[in-house]
Amino acid sequence: MPRTHDAAAAAPAVEGLVDLRLPNGARILVLPTSGGPGGPPDGPGGRGERGGAAAVQLWVSAGTSAERPDEHGCAHLLEHMLFKPLPEEHVPRAMLRAAGVPVRGPVDLATALEAMGGDSNAFTSHDETVIHATVPAGAAAAAVALVAAAALRPALAAATLAQEREVVVEEIAQYDDDPGQRVFQALLRRIHGRHSYSRPVLGLAREVRSHSAARLRAYHRRSYAGSRVVLVVVGAVEVAKVVAAGRRALAHLPMARPLPDEPPPAPQHNGPRVHLRRADVQEMHLMIGWPAPPVGDSDAPAIDVAAVVLGHGEASRLVRETRRRDQLVSEVSCSCESMRRRGTLIVHAHTTAPQAEAAVAALLAQVQRLRERPIDVEELARARAILESDPIYRQETVQGRAHALGYYAAVFGDLSRERAYYAALAQLTPATVRSACARLLELRQASISAELPAEHTSPAALARLGRSIARQVPPRTAARTSARTPRLRRDRFGVVNLELAGLRVRAIVDPGVPMAAAWLVWPGGQAHEPAGLAGAAATTAALLTRGDAQRSGDEISRIVDGRAAALDGFAGRNSLGLRWESLARDASELLGLALECARSPAFPSNELAEERRVALQELAAEADDPANLAIRTMSAAYYGAHPFSRPVRGTPTGLRAQTGPRLRALWARDYPLADAVLALVGDIDLPALLAQIELALGTGRKGHVRKAIPKPRPARLPDGPRERVIFKDREQAHIALGFPGLRLADPHSPALDLLSAVLGGQSGRLFTALREREGLVYEVSVSSLEGRDAGHVLVHASTSQDKLPRAQAAIAAELARVAQQPISVDELQRARAYLIGQHESGQQRRGRIASQLALTAAHGLDHARHFLYPERVTAVTTAQVWALARQIFDPKHQVAAIVRAR
Repeated sequence: MPRTHDAAAAAPAVEGLVDLRLPNGARILVLPTSGGPGGPPDGPGGRGERGGAAAVQLWVSAGTSAERPDEHGCAHLLEHMLFKPLPEEHVPRAMLRAAGVPVRGPVDLATALEAMGGDSNAFTSHDETVIHATVPAGAAAAAVALVAAAALRPALAAATLAQEREVVVEEIAQYDDDPGQRVFQALLRRIHGRHSYSRPVLGLAREVRSHSAARLRAYHRRSYAGSRVVLVVVGAVEVAKVVAAGRRALAHLPMARPLPDEPPPAPQHNGPRVHLRRADVQEMHLMIGWPAPPVGDSDAPAIDVAAVVLGHGEASRLVRETRRRDQLVSEVSCSCESMRRRGTLIVHAHTTAPQAEAAVAALLAQVQRLRERPIDVEELARARAILESDPIYRQETVQGRAHALGYYAAVFGDLSRERAYYAALAQLTPATVRSACARLLELRQASISAELPAEHTSPAALARLGRSIARQVPPRTAARTSARTPRLRRDRFGVVNLELAGLRVRAIVDPGVPMAAAWLVWPGGQAHEPAGLAGAAATTAALLTRGDAQRSGDEISRIVDGRAAALDGFAGRNSLGLRWESLARDASELLGLALECARSPAFPSNELAEERRVALQELAAEADDPANLAIRTMSAAYYGAHPFSRPVRGTPTGLRAQTGPRLRALWARDYPLADAVLALVGDIDLPALLAQIELALGTGRKGHVRKAIPKPRPARLPDGPRERVIFKDREQAHIALGFPGLRLADPHSPALDLLSAVLGGQSGRLFTALREREGLVYEVSVSSLEGRDAGHVLVHASTSQDKLPRAQAAIAAELARVAQQPISVDELQRARAYLIGQHESGQQRRGRIASQLALTAAHGLDHARHFLYPERVTAVTTAQVWALARQIFDPKHQVAAIVRAR
């Protein structure tokens, strides 16, 4: 969304909320809910009284801005250390055993939560540190005890700190390799000057390496105290047990002493505001930023509206005019982040070096236009609808509700502050928005940061461009302040199955949250596109919403954005279609819009040209992402001539060969509505929507025989080991290893999921060996792709250039070990609990359920495989996982791609 100060917006005065403040100032918020969506109350797809997921979040109102000069990077490094093994005396063993977690040996947060069937993560910002977990609701009390023990009583052992410092240094190196992050950080320094908001949250590598356990303990004692700590639990939980666990966990905290009261960032009157740099990039990464109101400021709603009007969605001014009409940028957006002391409004764009000066002028002109003329009433309505939709969309998941409560409690201490924001938003007029923009978005207050391709930009050209851009920004002076269920036959999972006018429909009515999601899916996608038109599926998907027989692409965007909805096309390896999400009241309108886009896509030449231009620039820019480059190179070597060897986006040759008539012919031939599946999930009036479908499609195409699902086109897999090395001057090396995987619907897919979970994840073997024990990598992952024709298993890791040989050897050793002997029962149980917990958490999302209903039907599969996933995973044995590991991780079939420095 275009801002973050209310990014998790649930109604603050929630019925049933338990709100307690302990004598030491710590706060406990517990919101009991019913079980999650996705099935009836009985049967394998249902939920019991304590079913579904629960969110457990610990908010600490101290982040990077709470650090002293010698502590830069401590807040984030401490966040990492909270996931290390707990001190023996603080492990809540009894509660863990009651939650079914085997407690043998050291206990750490991620491993124990995964054993419960949950997951965990954390983030550090300038103002907060948050540890968050999602677990089965029945394990919420145990999760509270565990999260609190990890966060509030960490071991901070010197040995593990030495390893984790190197992990954070790897993370810093990864950010340093990202041109967008470099440009962003340079921009913050120019906007916020010497204020803590200008510092990178991660710190600098030299700062992180200097931190000792004693320094972290001092920061922890000072920051993780009393009124700065808020515990939030949302889910179908037993309130008394959760509250009791929270009281025990937080009662020992000392009262919080005030942190240094850093004043708001001072206006930057002097010094360079234009930062240009030549770099190893393929296109120009450009950001223009302004100081924005702090969170809770009376002007914040108006600037949020301005950000939406400028650059949020396809109907925004920057996308519609600067990108599509003028073609000065290939990507553009606008966002506003509001923090406690000040915010930042940023326009972010990608362009080419020759267009740089014109692009900057066009972006500044769009902001100046906001200052000089009121926005349209329609634009205000669209922006208000988008912003006001947040509270509804956030109700869908326990994580969203918990984040809302935690955010408002941590930032304001007052859950009712959100109502003031939306009341002010409702009172805005075009004139008041213009007035706020005129006061706060002066061009003299703008800062500009960019990186340009060194290959196409000489130092002299860079200097000339810097002078030219600086002339566009006036000298800076002091800143001014200021439902119902239809009677239709449902199966045991609550799914209605029927066919209307040749269209197969799958639907679940769930009135829990007033929103709806839908997927319209055809079999096909990349595997079905002609080789000479590589990328046709992705281009088709992108153009489905860019004009039909009744409306232009801009008209469609205005309708969708005006309803605070989302509608877009998608293309995958074996599928293509449309997906949309909306408030329940707009479900009928979005359905009609999507059906017309599918029935009469126009594929206009101007839209195709724009899509081709953007796609070609994106393909060229992918060389800037070494991880993506490694994975793409592995795929090309692994699949050979098969379509899966290519990026789904296509190839330059294929993109240039695409024309409107060719795409229309392919669409008419391969994607009739009678071959599609429509899945509808949410608070919908199903009989009314079904009647709408019949009216829109009539009786269908007479005599149409639904095409058989395309037969697999087997990929020619490698006969022996292959390795490709790509040389790139980067801080980190990237490793991508490919192995033969499974096809779609293979009965062994649950075993593969378990094998991936045992190897990957925060408690997996690779993560433990390479990061926790040896500090070789910042990230390592195991994933798989299952297509109708073939599939693969991918192991990806990033490491420092000097650690590359050791990282490769360590990965090879772990893969050999999992193939040489069975995994342990404990590993199987932990992986099983994790997968089932993730499945249950995903069941909150109506879009997730709709996608599974549509995709399984489109590929001739039974949706029971989705709803019975926990049972399928539970049935897998260690012997089956071992057999699959021996089959997959055969070195003779490994394909490796390495991106490294020379």
